[in-house]
Amino acid sequence: MNVFSASQRFLVTGASSGIGRAIALKLHEEGATVIAHGRNSQRLEDLHASMTSSERMLITQRDLLDDMEGLPEWLGELCRSHGPLSGLICAAGITWNSPMHFYPLEKAHQLFDICCHAPLMLGGAFCRKRNNTGSGAAIVYIAAAAALQPNPGQGIYGAAKAALVAGARCQSMELARQGLRVNCISPGLVKTPMFEETANLLGPAFVEREGSLYPLGFGKPSDVANLACFLLSDKARWLTGQNIVLNGGR
Repeated sequence: MNVFSASQRFLVTGASSGIGRAIALKLHEEGATVIAHGRNSQRLEDLHASMTSSERMLITQRDLLDDMEGLPEWLGELCRSHGPLSGLICAAGITWNSPMHFYPLEKAHQLFDICCHAPLMLGGAFCRKRNNTGSGAAIVYIAAAAALQPNPGQGIYGAAKAALVAGARCQSMELARQGLRVNCISPGLVKTPMFEETANLLGPAFVEREGSLYPLGFGKPSDVANLACFLLSDKARWLTGQNIVLNGGR
């Protein structure tokens, strides 16, 4: 029995790869209609083409850093075209490793824009009554374990994700009386293209050292997707304002 129905629409940012793609696939598998967002149009087309029920997998291409002030209107346009949303999942993100004594402002701005500002702006737009289906609708932000316990070199990335968690917590308190729920998932190391980039940058010693700290092994995108779907479902109706650390026992 499916968790969701085709009339329930979910916008997933960063759905062209990694965790976002896994969430989009899981929601689709559970019966929902998914609006899959990404920067890479070819990956989005491949995602759409792989679906047996392609009418429930819609795609939209946009660089979230282009015209950020226009993000609320963009979400509103999607809702006017496809109908109000039952949920918003913000999974788009980038990472970067550098010691804190080297603090390039331009890179810091980019990290905060994509990891914090864009998700919270989209969350604000989602909360407008015409853009959501009302009580029971939910937001899930994909944060990071680095928001709580960053490794050396993750200071800027961790700070951006920590700001997202704090903003989401405040948002959850403001929206609870409307019946809207807001939660964060903070994954540890998950085997995604972003993980591979970090591994290539920091080398085998990093992977070996980190691997020894994860009793249950590194995560899979599906591990995050399963939790995200639960948080978006009616089974989590009494759960809001939480930041769930998903890290395999690290």
